Amino acid sequence: MGKKPISKKQIKTINLNFPENLDNYAIVDASIFDVYTGAIKKETAVLIEGKKFSTVCPQVNLPQNVKKISCPGCTILPGLIDVHVHTEDWHGPLFLAMGVTTVRDVGCELEAVLSRRTWWNSEGTLAPHLLCTGPVLDCPGNTWPATTQIVKSPEDARAQVNYLVQRGVDQIKTYAFLDRPCFEAILSQAQIHGKFVLSHLGKNVDARQAIEAGVNEIEHLSGVSEAMWWEQNQSSQTWDWIKLWAYIDKERMNRLIDLILEKDIWMAVTRIVWLRLASTWDTSLINHPQMKYTTGALREYWEKRFPRSIEKTKVPDKMPLPNRIDRSQQVAGMSIFTSELIRNGAKILVGSDTPFPYLMPGFSFHDEIKALLDCGMSESEVIKAATLYAAEALGIDDVTGSIDEGKRADFIIVDGNPIDDIQALQKIKMVVKEGYGYKPESLLEYAIGVTQRVEQKRKKRFDSIY
Repeated sequence: MGKKPISKKQIKTINLNFPENLDNYAIVDASIFDVYTGAIKKETAVLIEGKKFSTVCPQVNLPQNVKKISCPGCTILPGLIDVHVHTEDWHGPLFLAMGVTTVRDVGCELEAVLSRRTWWNSEGTLAPHLLCTGPVLDCPGNTWPATTQIVKSPEDARAQVNYLVQRGVDQIKTYAFLDRPCFEAILSQAQIHGKFVLSHLGKNVDARQAIEAGVNEIEHLSGVSEAMWWEQNQSSQTWDWIKLWAYIDKERMNRLIDLILEKDIWMAVTRIVWLRLASTWDTSLINHPQMKYTTGALREYWEKRFPRSIEKTKVPDKMPLPNRIDRSQQVAGMSIFTSELIRNGAKILVGSDTPFPYLMPGFSFHDEIKALLDCGMSESEVIKAATLYAAEALGIDDVTGSIDEGKRADFIIVDGNPIDDIQALQKIKMVVKEGYGYKPESLLEYAIGVTQRVEQKRKKRFDSIY
């Protein structure tokens, strides 16, 4: 028999450096990553009182009677923020174990995600803080019915925005098959409510059109190839966006990037999802050690939906089948475009699109960080993107995203300096959510038990998606 999974109650008793009921304490003998300057500040202490940062000061200025936790050779960073996920209940401890203390769910059945948001945002829950868009808004043709609200007219689109706002979603997301009248109706209605809109774009609305209409954020570089090669996109009867990425014209690319910069658009490029889709033939993905934390149902879904032979893949009639050559050229074109976004100082966000093909909660966030570094992003800039910039895009930079007095005490303590070696970002000694610390290894062991319970229950909600 295998080792019995650690219970949630046991996790609270095995954090040796963070005894229970410790309301006030200071982290000393560590460095702090300053998200504003991108520099490492040494000999700076952090005082936590309850759930918030109380003081960030030179170590010598700490009160004498405060409990001090020494972390020599370590760096303190704000908790990481994954801006693009599709949550399930079992994801919580995995995100937290990998230092992700806040996530934004960008496509889920409304009742499920509102319930999960209440649960995950409750004190003591072994999961990150959660924001959500509810279901994506799309026209007929969408391939994800369990996470989509279909709209059939501009009037219907406005009504759905009103309903989602009334139910309390944090932001609004549009999807790829929207026609332009419905898309513009969603944006204008969201603006009336003061709601931020992020978009997965498609054939009918390209990136230039979306930006000019007032979108705030673009996911996956969607609509970008269609905007650069708008003539081919408009004249084709099929949605050929993947093949359009094979053609990179510097002048067209720069014109679109100039517009992105001018309009201050957030770009959640999610490079890792395209890298995974381009390598579904690689059996090491399904055999990776991380897969022990996922469910059998999800593994089965991945292999069925993304088989190694494209002849077995079912896609919408309007979308051509991508082969390995097309995918390779798509990824190459996206890499060039992403590098130019980075070179020009565009507002990049870090999102993993968990749990799309072979993407694991928390783990794949770090894969996305590496993928952005591969495109030329610096270590300090990618950490800023994963913390402060994400908080700004989510509208929560007043409560998180940096280590500042009065903000929520969500942070991670890592072994080493991630500016010198980004791998240090995964050498997490402690994850702290609202002032309470957890050891990653304990959270991972707990996560195995959570996954096993999900397998046993096989909830209707779970089966409806996978």
